Formats: sequence, structure tokens, C-alpha cells
Amino acid sequence: MKEFEEFREKFLPDISKRILELLPSSSKYTPVFNRALSYSLKTGGKRIRPLLFLAVAYSVSAKKFKSRLNSLIDFSVGIEYIHNYSLVHDDIMDGDEIRRGKPTVFKKFGPDVAILVGDALLTRGMEILYDNFPYSAKVILQSVGVPGMISGQAGDIHYSGKVKTSENAMWWIHLNKTASFFAGISVAGILACSVFDEKFRKKFFDFGLNLGLAFQVRDDLLDRIGKKEKYKKSRTDLKNRKLTTLRFYTIEEAGKIVEKLTQNALNSLKNLPVKGEILKSLLKKLSIREM
Repeated sequence: MKEFEEFREKFLPDISKRILELLPSSSKYTPVFNRALSYSLKTGGKRIRPLLFLAVAYSVSAKKFKSRLNSLIDFSVGIEYIHNYSLVHDDIMDGDEIRRGKPTVFKKFGPDVAILVGDALLTRGMEILYDNFPYSAKVILQSVGVPGMISGQAGDIHYSGKVKTSENAMWWIHLNKTASFFAGISVAGILACSVFDEKFRKKFFDFGLNLGLAFQVRDDLLDRIGKKEKYKKSRTDLKNRKLTTLRFYTIEEAGKIVEKLTQNALNSLKNLPVKGEILKSLLKKLSIREM
């Protein structure tokens, strides 16, 4: 896993710096909102999605990655803004009071302010994406819309608390709410380096989709078995009767599913002329993550 860790250590400081620099200008007339917006991005986070975008771009063209680095970093920040928008709104819908070991935005500032914070992150994120790589931006927005992440969130709300459910519904929610975004990010990464080959596009879409599903199933597991000192969330899946993998599989079986999906993602990279070491390292890290 050292390849991804080295990549992360090299580029995470640039991402963290630009996350705060690219925020929209504040106003003296909205002091609470200003604090809440900044707070939403200062509570930590693994920055997996922006790092995935950068890793994919590097894997397909190290030369173009280097020449376009500033724009790639900014685009990755736009991705993180959109991800954080979804978290802020998710916490409101789920009633989650803790995220990353700290009070959620809605808990600290109220749901009305939190809604506006999410809206601001989404719109600013979209602006940043289109300012840098419009083709990649379109792919990202398709992955987080309808169908996509918003559809998955709607399905998640619909099935929460219901006793009668189906496994097909669970996988549909996971595909849309989580995996669609990962697939969009992966495709956006190759497009940002001017790789438009349809074979590449399909392979990286499959890579991102399987990675996203593995990530979500691992998340389902951690919500149940993750050590509290590491997995610092409210653990509301059981309380809200969320439609997760553990409705249909044992903890051991879910672990095997993570392994299979991770292998599917790895298989997508086979026979492609790419520098895949960092992506393989990332897959391994996410499949055994504890937070």
C-alpha cells in the first residue's frame, strides 16, 4: 500500500490548501453561514475521491498529469466540495449528529444553515469543475444527479425503516448513491488527460463502479464492527433500519464480497497500458480500511 501512501503524502497538502483557497468569498452579513461553510471542510476526511481522480489521471498519462497539475488539483477540490455537500445533506436526512468524531454541520449550526452550506458546496464545486475540464465536469455531474447519487439518496430515504425490502433494491441504492460517483471520478480522470478511447472509458468506468461498491460494503461493515476510536460516526444504520449489505449477508460474507469487488476492479485494469501501481495500492488500502 506504500505506493498510494506516497502519492497521498505528496499531493494531499496541495488539495488541503486549495480546499480553503477556493471557497467563495464571505460576507459580513452572513457570519454564521460563513463559519458553517468553513467548518464543513475543516473537520478532516480522507479525501479519497480527489486523490482517486488524481491517481487515475497520473496512471494514464504522467506527462500530461505534470503539465496540467494545477488544474487537476483544482478539479479534485471541486470533487471534494460535491462530496462534502452530499455528506452535509445526508446527515440532515439521517439525523446523524457525529461525523469524523465532531458534531455534524446541522447539529452545530442547525438544519437551515446546513442546507445552505450543502447548496453552496455543490454550486461552487460545479463552477470549479467547469472552469478546468468541462468534459470531465459533465461526467461528474451525470454521476451525482438523477440517475446517480441523488437517486440513490432518494432510494435510501424510501427504504429506511421498512421491514419488507429486497436485495435488488439494496444494490440499486449502493450503485447509485456511492458507486456512480466513483465511476464518474474515474472516467473524469482519463478525460482530463485527453484519453478519449472508448475501451479506456469502459474499463475505468467498471474500475470505479466496483471500487465504489467495495467501498460501500466496507462502510456497511464498519458501521457495525468498526472500532469507535477509529470509525467516528453516529452508527445509525441499525437504528434507522437502513438497507445495507448486512440485511442479507453475515459479516463474514460481506467481507468476502468486498474482496470479490476489489478483485473485479483490479481485473478492469488488466491489459491496459497504464501505470497501475498506485491504483492497485489504493484498492488494497480501501478494502481493509478501518475508518
